[in-house]
Amino acid sequence: MLHTVKHSPFARHDLKQALAQMQNDDRLLLWQDAVIAVTVPAWQTRLQALADSRRLYVMQEDLQARGLTHGLGEPVTMAGLVELVAKLGSPQAW
Repeated sequence: MLHTVKHSPFARHDLKQALAQMQNDDRLLLWQDAVIAVTVPAWQTRLQALADSRRLYVMQEDLQARGLTHGLGEPVTMAGLVELVAKLGSPQAW
């Protein structure tokens, strides 16, 4: 399953809840304000295992829109998101 999180981890607990619900084969996509998490050391530590197993994706356009650089996870475009949904089925949105 693909989990998508769009809210900042500082504004809501969606990322924490998504991580708690994830199974071994699940993947996580951070987009909109959730991309901030890959730049914060405390969240980088929590997301590192997903990144190491190539199960963490970060929306490239949202990083760029916020002036952030890619640091953790695999950057994807909207076309990449469409491919993930086609491969993994309807996502669980948080």
